[in-house]
Order: sequence, then structure tokens, then C-alpha cells
Amino acid sequence: MRRAIFRLGKRTYLKVWDLLASLQSSKPLQSGFVLWTSPDDVSRRAPDVALMPYLCVLQRKTLMEPRRGLLIADYGVLIETSVSNAYTARDPILWEHFGPPSPLKYCKAMVLRRYRTDLKAVVSLCTAWPSNYFHFYRDFLPKILLLEEANIDPALDVLVPGDLFDQPFFQEAIQSKRLSGWNFIPTRGQFIRSESTVFCSAKQWGLLDRSSASEPEVLSDAAAGTKFLEAPAEVLALLDLEDALSGASPERRIFLTRSGGRGRNLSNYEEIEPLLRERKFESVDTDGMSVREQARLFRECRYLVGIHGAGLVNIIHAYDHDLSLLELRQPGEEHLATEYALMCHSFGFDYREIVGIADPRPPGSMLNGPGNRFGSFRIDVSEFRAAIDNMIMTSSPEPPV
Repeated sequence: MRRAIFRLGKRTYLKVWDLLASLQSSKPLQSGFVLWTSPDDVSRRAPDVALMPYLCVLQRKTLMEPRRGLLIADYGVLIETSVSNAYTARDPILWEHFGPPSPLKYCKAMVLRRYRTDLKAVVSLCTAWPSNYFHFYRDFLPKILLLEEANIDPALDVLVPGDLFDQPFFQEAIQSKRLSGWNFIPTRGQFIRSESTVFCSAKQWGLLDRSSASEPEVLSDAAAGTKFLEAPAEVLALLDLEDALSGASPERRIFLTRSGGRGRNLSNYEEIEPLLRERKFESVDTDGMSVREQARLFRECRYLVGIHGAGLVNIIHAYDHDLSLLELRQPGEEHLATEYALMCHSFGFDYREIVGIADPRPPGSMLNGPGNRFGSFRIDVSEFRAAIDNMIMTSSPEPPV
């Protein structure tokens, strides 16, 4: 019942935003787009399909709403493309993670003039899932490359969500030579008025449904034109990790686990842990590790077994040597290819997966059960043993230990 009310509210928000836009001519807003570098003419509303990279300079007064960083122009014209991955705002499945903002809060801020006014010209690097480590590599770093390629003035204030700004990995990253040249400012939950805004996005893609076409075709289509898949060295060069990435020998066997508070845990880890030890796998949780430490770890990794999660994006650090990944997935999304299958496809890595078995859902709980992305699950031990041995045997001349 609560979820139905929530979705009804988000649907109402979208209808109000669309109504406000329909009551106004689009010509004044379109004239404000002095630069729009994209083959797709969708400067206001995010499309339902993947959108190629774009960069926009909008010379028009806008109000940035505080929760997601979406720009609102004129009298309530929501500019969805101002936040990368904003197609999620029109996808009911993803509304719990990123939904349309409240028109009422916007009207209140406008009428009462409750917004910041000292930032006249800004760059906005807002994205859905801003604090997520995967999206830092997929969305944030490629955006910096787009800004550099377009010769955007680094003296402009660069707005980033507070959830991202406060992350230790972000604070470490912006100490690098190239990133330290930008003036990053956290939005801190307040409406922000500006007269000129630059925003951009790397290539966006939706959920990769492999039931509609062959998996290689799905992965190839998604990878084409995607900066951090086609040019991983350029992305990593932003972080000054040359010392961490050089001289490492890729021989380690790593089991990437997740801390209990993050959800999506293996409930029968104690059953597979002896098997991992026998095959000389180290159990590692990257929570608390610096970016440099994670880069070094994955640079030294040859065989990786990991629970689906943002930490797996670190395979980008192994892009130029052999790596084999066995991904352990929660049940309910078997028809979808994961981002890490896409990365392995692009980098030429060996990729395998096991879909787990959902733990029973306690009465009245939404924590577990099929289809829950953060519920605990278990892995069949026999299936796991066969998969890990096959991974090692088929990608190495030496038999498993």
C-alpha cells in the first residue's frame, strides 16, 4: 500500500511538470541553449532509450532543485537532461532510487525566494546515484573529460551533490593534478539560482535486457561510444595512479565480499569460505580502502570472485591485462546483463556468473525475497565449486590448487 501511494505521488509529479511545460512555448528556452553537442535533439526531456554523450551551455536563468540537482527554467520547465541518467525519473521501477522532484517545493522556493543567488555561472555535474563508487567511474570522471575537450573554463564553480562530495574516495580523487584544477562546491540541499549553466553527460544506457537479443549484440551496442569502456586509460589518467598501476604482477586470487550493513550479502558464506581457502582466494572488502589501495589490489588480481556491487568497477584498473570474473548475483534479475558483464566484454576479460537463491522473507519484511536488489541470498556450493574450478582451468594452463 505504501509503495502504491509513493508511485502515485511520483506519477502526479511528472504530470504536473509536463503540464507546466506544455503551457509554455519552448522557443525561449531553446534559444538559451547556446551549445548542445549531441546528435540527439532532446535538450529538455530525457529519452527512454540510451542517449549519446552531450555537453550543453544554457544561458538562461534556472533554479537547481536541491535533492537531485535537476534544473528548472522559466515557469516550471524541468530540464531532465541536466542530470545524467535522468531517464530514471520516468521509469517507475527506479523511482525509489531517483524520482521526479516535488513541484510544490519548487513553487514554494520561487514564491518565498528561498534560494542561493551568489553563483551566476556554474557547471553542474549532478547524476543519479551520486555517491555510488561505480557511477563515480562511469559518470563523473568521463564528464571531466568532456569538460576538458570542450575547453570549459576551470575557474567556473562546479556543483556536485553533497552525497558525492562527502565521500572519502571523492576527496582523495580531487587532490590529483587535473581534478584539483576545478573548484568543486557541494549543493548541500538548497535551491541554487544561476544565470548560465554548463551540464553534460557521458553515454547513458538503460537496463541491459539480454532476452530481447543475443547477449554479445546487447553488450556491443551498449559499449559503443561509452568513454570509460572505450578509453579506460584516459579516465584513469585523471586520478594520478601511475605509481599504483605500474610494476604490479597480476597473480592474486580475490574474493570480493560486502560488509553486512550494505545488504546483498551471502548468507551461506561460511559454507563456501573453506572452498575459497583451498583455492587460495583472499577475502577482501574494499570498504575503507583508499582509491590508490583499490587500484593496486585490482592491478594485482588475476582471478576475481565477487558479489554484485559497486566495488567490482575496480576491474577497470586491470583493463590491459588478463582477468577472469565470476560474479555472484542476487535472484530476480536473470534476464538482465550486468554492468560488469559489459565491462568484461569491452576489456576482453573472461566473465561468468552464478545467480543465487533468495533467502526466505521474514513476515512483513521487504529485505529479502526474489527481485529485491539488496536482500541476502545463498549460493549452491556444488555449483560454486564447479564454476570456480572451471574458471581457473579454462583460463590458465595450470590446474586449480
